[in-house]
Amino acid sequence: MNGWHTSTVLHSRAPACTLPSIFYTCTLFFSSEHAPYHLQEIMNRRVSTHVSCVICSRYLIDRKCSTQDSTAAPSVAELKGRYEVLRAQVLACKGEIQKLRSENLYTAASCENIRKTAQTQAKQAHNSAIRSFARDMLDVCDALQVVTRKVEEYTQRNSIISKSEASVLTGVTLTEEVALRVLKRYGVTRMHTKVGALFDEEKEEKLFTVPSTPSLQEGRVAEIVKSGYDMNGLVLRRAKVGLSEDS
Repeated sequence: MNGWHTSTVLHSRAPACTLPSIFYTCTLFFSSEHAPYHLQEIMNRRVSTHVSCVICSRYLIDRKCSTQDSTAAPSVAELKGRYEVLRAQVLACKGEIQKLRSENLYTAASCENIRKTAQTQAKQAHNSAIRSFARDMLDVCDALQVVTRKVEEYTQRNSIISKSEASVLTGVTLTEEVALRVLKRYGVTRMHTKVGALFDEEKEEKLFTVPSTPSLQEGRVAEIVKSGYDMNGLVLRRAKVGLSEDS
């Protein structure tokens, strides 16, 4: 009784969940004839609990080992096969990306060409409309220019001019200036052709010829019938002039 009690007390100080202490205590307990009945019931419950834990732990360990065995590492040949498959997929994706990139660049270039063509056509249509309008306005400018020349001749012949006449003459001159300013907004300007200047076939059109003189050599502008006009640096209409020639 004393030996069993001493051993039980000593081993009861060990952690209750250790397997050696459980089995040792159970052995002493079941080998003793003097074990009280209530202690036997307590020990039965403790042993049953720990034994169940041990069985469950063993089952989990066996299952984990079997799972690790079933999921063994693939062989070198399998890894190489997977690598080749993935490599082929990557190459196919790269080819598709390159194809789409080329198509995108081609589409962008086509769109840019279409945009430039449309812009050029719109600009040409705009310039054509302005040129047509400007040509129609040149007749008005020619008429105003003729009147202005007559006004200058009249003022040169008459030293005394009434206020009413001066107002009319000034109004004609201002009207011509306004017409020229309107044309200038659209890039149309009058050429400054001068009498005695060398004839330029690109900017001037010969209407008639006059005999040359010592002061007006051959190939010079003798008279300006209608002024020439250019539009944005391009000739809109050549000046209509008389040309001096040797008889």
